[in-house]
Amino acid sequence: MEQLQSILADRGPVLASVVVLLVGVLFATQLFNNPSELPLIGAEYGHAEKRRKAFITNGLDFYKKGYELFKSKAYRLTTLDGERIVIPRNLLEEVRRLPEDVINIQKAFDVMNEHKYLQMGDPESSHFLIHIIRGDLTHSLVRINPRLTAETARTIAEVLPPCDDWTTVTLYPALLRIVAVVSGGIFIGPDLCRSEEYLKASMNYTLAFVNAVSNLKQWNPWLRWFGRYFTPEVDNLFTERKNAHAFFKPIIKKRRAAMKAGEEMPDDTLQWMINKADENKITDDMLAEIQLNLSMAAIHTTTLTVTMILYDLVVRPDIIDELRKEITSVLETTDGVMTTHALFEMKLLDSVMKESQRVNPASLIRFQRWVAKPVTLSDGTHLPAGVMIEYPHALAVQDPFSYENPEKFDAHRFMNLRNGTSKDLLGYKNKEQHQFVTVTKDFMHFGYGRHACPGRFFAANEIKLILARILLAYDMKMPDGLTERYANLKMGTDQMPDATKDILFRKTACAA
Repeated sequence: MEQLQSILADRGPVLASVVVLLVGVLFATQLFNNPSELPLIGAEYGHAEKRRKAFITNGLDFYKKGYELFKSKAYRLTTLDGERIVIPRNLLEEVRRLPEDVINIQKAFDVMNEHKYLQMGDPESSHFLIHIIRGDLTHSLVRINPRLTAETARTIAEVLPPCDDWTTVTLYPALLRIVAVVSGGIFIGPDLCRSEEYLKASMNYTLAFVNAVSNLKQWNPWLRWFGRYFTPEVDNLFTERKNAHAFFKPIIKKRRAAMKAGEEMPDDTLQWMINKADENKITDDMLAEIQLNLSMAAIHTTTLTVTMILYDLVVRPDIIDELRKEITSVLETTDGVMTTHALFEMKLLDSVMKESQRVNPASLIRFQRWVAKPVTLSDGTHLPAGVMIEYPHALAVQDPFSYENPEKFDAHRFMNLRNGTSKDLLGYKNKEQHQFVTVTKDFMHFGYGRHACPGRFFAANEIKLILARILLAYDMKMPDGLTERYANLKMGTDQMPDATKDILFRKTACAA
């Protein structure tokens, strides 16, 4: 007791100041969190902090109510990050055309991913990475495809057990390693992509980042500067980042020395970055961080996507049979080689991939932008500066307005839309807009507008290669007694596959 009294005597004024400050923040949150006169969903819960807490468990219901009530009108709701304005479909094209100094995506990313408190989001590094992906990675897809194909086949055979008979495999961690190695073969080269140090750095950092963001967002937005110090997942992220930098920086230094010595350099993403680093004023520390962020973005999203698709397929053996026939038929025209053109011709596979995204959207919302300057839209909707706007993508792709029988998983849906054998409710003149990689205001999985995901073409090829190889080489089934697809896990506006679930694998006769 005496020790406690001593602490209070020494630090009492400081603690009292913190308490006063926290109370003031909560009071300010309740008073000043009203950026617009637009309709407010969830008003019945009371002030802003009560609405924010209600959103944690009822977020989907908030969006559904808003979507049903205001199909052609903007509305507000209170999310984990405070007030947001939800834009209707009829205003998307107008908002998309607004200049960057009016609606800004970089600031939106800063808010969504807590860059300020996680010490991330350097604009120069982000622009450089996008430049490398667009200018080097995407333009190199045909050239690197043979390496990607070989790495995929080799890695799947290494990671999955022999499977001479039905063998239980926990799918997500197996796919996480497969995607990390296959991606790493292009990102950092075949000699390093199997390094346990690299795999640990890339996979652990990804998981640490997701955990840090999700736990920090449990705090009121006005208190995250303080809550950051009481969120151990944030400290873990910093530790994983430090470890990853310790792995990448010596490799970068070694590459630079080899360049000076006139040695032949690798053809991979890291080298493309090093080649352009000096002219873009990118330091080695920045290079290490950029390489880490590339791995994180590619590995996390691709693994989740492939897991979702295989969960959809394992309960539909008839579709697996159709896919095998398509893949085999296409490969007969290319002497068994999975060329980029062969991947393009796998249109049922492409359709299954997109339908899985439609039925299992990773996020309820897309087109998140920060309003940097106030603007009034053509219908009179006023967007005040300092708020986030967004679009309820998940509800839109499951709306009967857009797709027939949207509640049903239809593996042929987008293939039929592409070949014109089913009615296109959206009325696209160019049927190729129903491809997996295409971005439109009606399908925003990869974003929309000038900031659509630049790596989606690489991701699509990698996903197709992994799926085609698994489907040809393995039979799959659910564990005994299970017939329904595994349910997704929902967290706020996000949903993801259950990473703990098993699937049974057995080598096919042609692969044995």
